[in-house]
Amino acid sequence: MNLKPLWLALAAALVSQATFTLASNSPVILVPGLAGSVLQERLNRTSAPAWYCDKTSDWQTAWLSLSAAARPVCLLDDLAIFYDPEDKRYKNQTGVDVRAYDFGGLEGVQALDPDLKSASGTYDALIKGLDDKGYTAGQDLFGAPYDFRLAADGLTQVGFFEAFKALIQGAVDKNEGKPAVIVGHSMGCLVMLYFLSRQLPAWRAQYVHAFISVSAPYLGSVTALKGSISGDNFDITFIPHDLLRPLQSTLPSGPWLFPAPELWGDKVLVQTQSQKYKAADALQMLQDLNLTQQASVYDIVHRLTVPMPALDIPVHCIHGKGVETEDSYFYDIAAFNGKVPPAPNKVTHSDGDGTVNIASLQSCKQLGKTVEVHTFNNASHLGILRDDRAVPYIVDIIANPTPSWWSRVQGRLRKFSGVL
Repeated sequence: MNLKPLWLALAAALVSQATFTLASNSPVILVPGLAGSVLQERLNRTSAPAWYCDKTSDWQTAWLSLSAAARPVCLLDDLAIFYDPEDKRYKNQTGVDVRAYDFGGLEGVQALDPDLKSASGTYDALIKGLDDKGYTAGQDLFGAPYDFRLAADGLTQVGFFEAFKALIQGAVDKNEGKPAVIVGHSMGCLVMLYFLSRQLPAWRAQYVHAFISVSAPYLGSVTALKGSISGDNFDITFIPHDLLRPLQSTLPSGPWLFPAPELWGDKVLVQTQSQKYKAADALQMLQDLNLTQQASVYDIVHRLTVPMPALDIPVHCIHGKGVETEDSYFYDIAAFNGKVPPAPNKVTHSDGDGTVNIASLQSCKQLGKTVEVHTFNNASHLGILRDDRAVPYIVDIIANPTPSWWSRVQGRLRKFSGVL
């Protein structure tokens, strides 16, 4: 009996069935990085830091509208967050409510200022690329903005992870059970690593097709230290270096992004005339700077995702390289003494994406055996989300989600049918 026609028919049926099954879209969830979510505030204050600051308002954009940015004293005071070491909970400024805008939609992740999308875009290029492939907001394309002032422990307190899990499950159910693709950028990757590593393997297998990790600082970034020490103006020369420091030096998410001792070892990252600080000395540095709030949460947040847990789902690590990136600071003062230091007098650099050092970016490979890495030369930390090489690459991963095991099966079936 000649079995060749049977095998050929079986191979053709399996290959075509795989193509048919995977033809429609898997839902996509976009998770932004630090300062990449639009935050709204509602005010009912009895006092304000300046006469021109609002005391009452309905929900309005705080981070980051042009009008709010024009009054930084008001903005930074409204967004202040406080940690109570007795009940271990985080609290907003008195009389201020803060929420991430348009959870589940795209308005909270597409651009920093919803009214100035072209000038403040973040995920806008990727959203357009997916729109061109037939993705539709609210159907198979979703955003998950979050309160980036908080690390994962604080996000747990405010219910973000419960809402995120419900968002994924709803998206999968809405799309015929097809598991979702999660795209994270920068700190958003740490948020997702924390979430994914705490789900059961069966849940991950059912609801997550792949995790695309973009520009992730899994083992920290030296630039996070500068934000707490003296402020970071992100190299915008007309902004004073310490303008954002009141917020940067108090955010619980700050120490989560500090360099991890496991990676940085004995390298001196910060020094004054009389002090030298390695990654393991970060708590002492905060105490010397009298940054009591970040010092209080340091032991809670800096180990949230370190050591890095492995994932049993496909992971795509995407990041830039070849961009000068700060890797140590020298402050020409006698010592940190509780006062706000000037900007660093000397900065050394190494390879990276302009924000995250290359060694931390490469740590993404530690996420498991199902990791694929792709790098883009001269792509910056945020610029990679608009890079005309990276964006099509990410869109292709999402829009052509044939699992690697099916690719191997299809190849073997084709080879087998050719031999018969």
